[in-house]
Amino acid sequence: MSERKAVNKYYPPDFNPLEAEASLRKSAKKLKTKQRDVITIRLMTPFSIRCTKCSEYIAKSRKFNGKKEVLPERYLETIKIYRLSIKCPRCNNMISFRTDPKTSDFVMECGGVRNYSRVKDEDSRVESVDETLQRLVQETNESESERLSGKGEDKMEALERRLAQIQREQEDDQELERTRLSRLSMQQREQRLRDRNAAAVEENEQDLDKIAEEAFNRRQDHGERLNAPFRKPQPKALIFKKRSKKVNPLGVIKKAAGP
Repeated sequence: MSERKAVNKYYPPDFNPLEAEASLRKSAKKLKTKQRDVITIRLMTPFSIRCTKCSEYIAKSRKFNGKKEVLPERYLETIKIYRLSIKCPRCNNMISFRTDPKTSDFVMECGGVRNYSRVKDEDSRVESVDETLQRLVQETNESESERLSGKGEDKMEALERRLAQIQREQEDDQELERTRLSRLSMQQREQRLRDRNAAAVEENEQDLDKIAEEAFNRRQDHGERLNAPFRKPQPKALIFKKRSKKVNPLGVIKKAAGP
């Protein structure tokens, strides 16, 4: 079984591996650089479309599997123009539109109608290559004639005025920055004063609360004493003190005189 799975290749007697490798590289490069006219891509509709066959509305930015084709025409002889084709999701009708580099937009060709068209200014017109070259040559000639006629000093004066204006703008910006900083410091000072006043007011309120509480407690104690029942005071017991006996120096005890 193992010999059946072996890979056996035949090499002719005149086989040259260098030539085979070169031919393989050449064919691979040819296949890689081969340009196909029509390729399948994933695209999104650039605008809303209405199918002319079944009147199906296709919203803008809807995704389709479409075809891309390079047209032989060129804009300004360098920019390529592409044709994009999709199928209607309802009736399978082919809808195609192409790119328009001149207006930076797309143009419908067949199978559908664009629901809206971009408003274009009548005065705006794209210059052709010849018109652009003529305009550039004319501007260059005018600048050269101004330089030769001695109007370069006006440019220097304009440059000086521009520099002076920039300097004034910088000074104004610095002045505004200083004003902003001073205003910010004043606001911070006012905020500290307000905080201090608020603390003093809170402290006074606490003192007033303490005084009111003490007054309330004294009034309550006074009310309790007034509401207490009256008790008759008890007479004090008589305390008789024993009179001391007086003794004279001779040892004779003298009785205390009576009352």
